[in-house]
Amino acid sequence: MASYNAKPVAATTQSLPVYHPEIHHDIFPTGRSFFNWLTMGIAGFALLFIALVSTYFVRPELRAGDFAENTIKAPKDTRVTDLVATQNARDHAQRGTVPVFNIDRSADKVCRQRLEESFSNMKAYQDESGWTRLDAQAKAACIQHFAMLIGSQEEFDRQIKDNIASPENAHLIEILKSQRSAIQKVRADRPEILDATIYLAMTVLPDEFTAYRTNVDKTLDKLLAVHKRYPQEKKADWEPVIVEFLPEAWTPARQAKTAQLIATALEANIQVNEKATEVKAEQSAAHVEPVTRLISKGDTIVKKHQQLTEADVATLRELGMAQINRLPLILGLGISLLAAIALAAGVVYTFDARHLFQTNSIGLMYAVAITVATAAGLIGENYPQFVPLPAAALVWTVFFGRRVSSALIFPLIIILAVAQLIEGRHLVALSTAAVAAVVCYTKHRNSLMLTGFVVGLTQMAAFILASIVLNGVDSVHILGRTTLFELFAGVVSCMLAIGSLPFLESIFGMVTPFRLAEITDAEQPLLRQLEENAPGTYQHSLAVANLAEGGARAIGGDVNLVRAGALYHDIGKMARPKYFIENQLGAKNPHDEMTPEESRERVLAHVTDGIDIAEKYRLPKAVQDFIPMHQGTCLMAYFYHKACVRDGAEKVDAKFYRYPGPKPQSKETAIVMLADVSEAVTHSMHDPTQEEVELAIDKVFQNRWEDGQFNESSLTYQELIKVRQAFVRVWRTLHHERLKYPSTTTGRMAIAPEMNGQTGIKAEKDSPDAPKQDADAKLDADQSTEAKSEVNQATDAKSDTKHNPEAKPETNGSGDEVEPPRDCCS
Repeated sequence: MASYNAKPVAATTQSLPVYHPEIHHDIFPTGRSFFNWLTMGIAGFALLFIALVSTYFVRPELRAGDFAENTIKAPKDTRVTDLVATQNARDHAQRGTVPVFNIDRSADKVCRQRLEESFSNMKAYQDESGWTRLDAQAKAACIQHFAMLIGSQEEFDRQIKDNIASPENAHLIEILKSQRSAIQKVRADRPEILDATIYLAMTVLPDEFTAYRTNVDKTLDKLLAVHKRYPQEKKADWEPVIVEFLPEAWTPARQAKTAQLIATALEANIQVNEKATEVKAEQSAAHVEPVTRLISKGDTIVKKHQQLTEADVATLRELGMAQINRLPLILGLGISLLAAIALAAGVVYTFDARHLFQTNSIGLMYAVAITVATAAGLIGENYPQFVPLPAAALVWTVFFGRRVSSALIFPLIIILAVAQLIEGRHLVALSTAAVAAVVCYTKHRNSLMLTGFVVGLTQMAAFILASIVLNGVDSVHILGRTTLFELFAGVVSCMLAIGSLPFLESIFGMVTPFRLAEITDAEQPLLRQLEENAPGTYQHSLAVANLAEGGARAIGGDVNLVRAGALYHDIGKMARPKYFIENQLGAKNPHDEMTPEESRERVLAHVTDGIDIAEKYRLPKAVQDFIPMHQGTCLMAYFYHKACVRDGAEKVDAKFYRYPGPKPQSKETAIVMLADVSEAVTHSMHDPTQEEVELAIDKVFQNRWEDGQFNESSLTYQELIKVRQAFVRVWRTLHHERLKYPSTTTGRMAIAPEMNGQTGIKAEKDSPDAPKQDADAKLDADQSTEAKSEVNQATDAKSDTKHNPEAKPETNGSGDEVEPPRDCCS
């Protein structure tokens, strides 16, 4: 059994506990925790290695984009295909392929309808212009001056003035003006009417209109049947062919105008068959003989570290040299991965070692890295901008902080570069975006989308700069939509990270600052229920949270997680609040009438009840762990002692009165255990001095340490000292000294102090606050008397316990030991 070596310390000297760190309390995990941690590390490394090298197993030969490991020379004289020259010849054959056409008769009906509309327009003009009522001389004059009739108004007026204006032509001028007005009116009513239609309406006599129409219909039938019309912009190109089908007896003018009328009605009946033409072009290209070139023995095909092109790979394939031994590359990649992991582990150990030796943290690190490596292998060649490297950086930053995230992201970038899974420009862009995600991260959830936009802009800008550096300024104008893809991919990557946070919290039992902020809000329904159903426990939890926060901050622990765990560690007490003294509010303690076994069951139930409530309200696994771990496997000393007095110590099994555990598995749960019992101890002390408080906290820390409660928590001896100092500092802040007034039986001071040159009695009479001051003085006096009485009782109880081995140990009323007897805590 370890002995207690702490000594009383003078008031002017800060006391330090003297513990016995014989038990292993290193940061490195032990026991089952070590096995889980080691298994996770080996499995994570194996999966990450497979994700990186799997692409080399599915493509066991060189391909375009790879880098030559050595200079490759031709082993013999041979002729190989010149891919560039062959492709140029095939392109030329494809461009020279005559298209394949199909006859399309679907537009014949439309052509007939258009021609019918032209005949209708001719009749309409004849009727509206009164053309049939004109004499032959007037008709001839109008036909002679047809160009003037359909021309502009200025041209019409000029022709009248220069050529026709004379007294003897007055009647002719009136006819011309009348016909021009009729033409304008018809055009206004029928915008589609052609000049040829008007001319034919003037030249085709009414008695020959039927014969004219019959000839035109026959001509159209012949054209639709035999004339092949290819798609073209100018239908006038068809008119010479149409004239050949018209009656030779017609005048050239009538033939030309009729051809124009028919051409306007026609549509192309020959359509290009795109699919058949493409097949024909491919066949033409396939018949082109490959162009070869001579390679002499010893000629260099590719140089060392040269990036291979399609032509290089084809040449090597023809020479039978495309197959390579990937084993050296895979081994080199494995060694590089080990070095990268060692580098990351060293940096993490330096800055935040707690994450390095926690199984869930290692699991999350590997899971994110494996996801990135797998995505790089699957889409790194075709869609490299969508490899979620920035998302990985943001997820690691949210869970582990900037320093750990930086220690992880840079080795991952290096290993991706070594594996050659992502093209250089895109890898630079993704790496820069990942750095931006680490730098721009904020704990405010509303700002995460802004972070995503900044990451997207950074990825786009980095890609443009990398393109300029690697490919020259001229490459910028051909980037086009690629830059927008970079912006979009950066935003999508951050959205992916944000969306994955709840799933990662659930899978790995970790919790983000955003979730912790939500569950520690004072308006949380579960906390409100605790305050209403178990107000004493709620106030106790608040006090524990204050102590635990100080301890966590002192050793660099997760302060937010500690606060959340402290607030919910006793949540199970609200199921049966009357069995815990802080909720009895002066009522009779039910444990006084219960057997030790019954009391044990009631008190032990607050752990199981707490777990059930936490699961019902879906508290994070990391917060649920505080419920059983804050008690660990500690002894319920009060009930154990009670059983020993009743049955004899030799007949009582101490293990029966211990909590089932598990012991604290992290520094945070260990701190809450210490804060819980320290708050209970100091709260039960009546008007203690600082030295008494420090001595009590020292005892708490030594008892838990020697009881082996921290064996699995990675809490070190040096850290325990820092936590103890932080507890004392917090207690001193919360319990600062107040002015104590002398007690009296009347509630008034025996000698009134002077106030502004007046006696207390006179000032009391003159002051409107005199009754209040009197009441305050009486209250202070009553509290002082009561406190003094309780201190005397506590002192007597301690003395009885020391001299009487059967005396009950001090407890907080719930079975948790405050100052255990020496035969109960080893």
